[in-house]
Amino acid sequence: MSQEGKLIKIPKAIKKMLLADEQVMAVIKQSRLKAAISPDSIIVTNHRIIRYSPSSLGLHKQIEDFRYEDIANLKIDKGILFATITVKRRFMSEDLILDNLPEDQVDYVFRLIQDNLRRMGNATPSPITTNQQTPLTSSENPLQILKLRFARGEITKEQFEEMKKVLE
Repeated sequence: MSQEGKLIKIPKAIKKMLLADEQVMAVIKQSRLKAAISPDSIIVTNHRIIRYSPSSLGLHKQIEDFRYEDIANLKIDKGILFATITVKRRFMSEDLILDNLPEDQVDYVFRLIQDNLRRMGNATPSPITTNQQTPLTSSENPLQILKLRFARGEITKEQFEEMKKVLE
């Protein structure tokens, strides 16, 4: 796989969690000038954005997964050497901030994310998905909607509990 002529290096922990039809489109690392010991990597696939955060010299890894369906919009802040992409998420979630990214790579990654968001917005649901999901009606209260999203697997248990606390 290549990223604008460069070989893409995918962390082993990420390779193990990729879906069968998932393709890695780009990997961008935080600048070592800003995060010297163990910089985060941002992996952009055709299904999601993954933040890979190693710590303790690589002995501990935190992996965060952000599906395109949960993204509302993007913002980019560019400096001379570094840039930040802020991903606004839907449904009372905190923003995802991808900071200290090398300025020369951020345009490519930003464009990939935008293209995937556009593609996901235009995608038609598969018949299996349509049959499994019931449409949300305006008469349902937010807690019912939250429970339905959790049951569908759209949000994790941690996200469900966090949002439930906010609603109560």
